[in-house]
Amino acid sequence: MSRRIIGLLAMAALLVPAAASADDARTKQLRLLCAQLSGDLTSPTGIVQFRRCLTQDPVQALRRNTLGPRASSRASGPAPKPPAGFGRDSRTEVATVAARFQIVGPVVYVQATGGDLWRQTIGAKDAVKVDTAIAAFQALDATLFYALDRDGKLWRGTGDVAARQVVDTKVAAFQPLADGTVYVLDRDARLWRGTGAMADRVLVDGGVASFRAVDATVVHVVGKDGQLWREAGTAADRKLVASDVADYRIEGEIAHVLATDGSLWRKVGEADPEKVDSAVAAFQPVDGTHVFVLDRNGRLWRETGTSASRQLVDSGVLRQQGVTAFQALDAQQVYVLDDDHKLWAERMPAPQ
Repeated sequence: MSRRIIGLLAMAALLVPAAASADDARTKQLRLLCAQLSGDLTSPTGIVQFRRCLTQDPVQALRRNTLGPRASSRASGPAPKPPAGFGRDSRTEVATVAARFQIVGPVVYVQATGGDLWRQTIGAKDAVKVDTAIAAFQALDATLFYALDRDGKLWRGTGDVAARQVVDTKVAAFQPLADGTVYVLDRDARLWRGTGAMADRVLVDGGVASFRAVDATVVHVVGKDGQLWREAGTAADRKLVASDVADYRIEGEIAHVLATDGSLWRKVGEADPEKVDSAVAAFQPVDGTHVFVLDRNGRLWRETGTSASRQLVDSGVLRQQGVTAFQALDAQQVYVLDDDHKLWAERMPAPQ
C-alpha cells in the first residue's frame, strides 16, 4: 500500500504547477486524497478526475467521477414524442406495479414491487405466481428460473415454492447457464463457479465488481478498479479488454463498452473503437449495427451506428441501479418499464 501511495504522489506531482512544491501540509493532504480518489493517473480520464478533485469539494468530485454529471430526473420542457406508430405511440400495456421483468421465448416473467414473481404467456391472461419475497431473478426458459431472496439466499425453482432448491447463500449477484453451470458473486466480491451446490463450487476471481459469463469456462469480469478482463477458467488465465468500464456487452468480435464517464463505444475485432453516444445510462445492442440506448434523462433511443442516426423510442423510462428497464427482442420490438412501474410492449418499423 505504501508503494501505491508513493506512486500516486509522484504522479500527482507531475499534474500540478511547479509552485505546488511550496504547498502547505493541508494542500499536500488534499493532493494525496485526490490521487487516491481519481483512479488510474496514467490515463486521460484519471488526470481529468484528479484536476477536478483539486478544484472542487473532493466528495462532490468523487460523486461526479463515479456517477458522471448529475442529470435531472426529467428532461427540461415537454417530453419529446416518437413518430406516429413508433415506440411509445405503439405501446400496449403488459403489467403494472412491475419492479423487474424478463422475456423468455413466449413467456414474460414479472417481479412485482412487493416481491412476488409472476409468469405469464405473452398475450394471454394466464398469470401464475411462481415465487414470493424475492429481490431479483433470472429465468432460463418458460419453466426454470433462479431467484434471490432478500436474505441473499439463491434458489432454483420451477413454480412450486415448496419444491425449490437452495443453490448458495450470501449472494450479491448470479448468472445461471443452460448447461447447469451457475456463477455466483458473493458479498465479499468473490466470484464462484459451480453446478448448483456450494460444495462443488470453484473460486474464479476476487475483488470483482460485476461479471458476465460466456460459458462454463470463459467469463468477463470487471474489477473494483474498473478494468474489464476476459478470464478462461480462473484469474490466472486472463486478458485485459478495457479500462474505466461501467458496463459492457461482448458478442463474438463485437464489443460495446460503456465507460465510467457515460460514453458508449463499439469495437470490432482489432479495429479502433468508435464512439456511439454520450451521457448513456444503459444500452442493449441487438446486432452488430443497431443498439438501444437509454440516456440519463430517461429517454430511450434506437441508434444505427452512432447517435447521429438515432430515433426516439420512449421517454420516462425507469432508471434504477441494478434494474434492466428495457429488453429489445430485435430492432423492431422492445419491452419498456416506465418510471411508474408499468411494463409496455412497443414496436417500430425496421431501420432504414
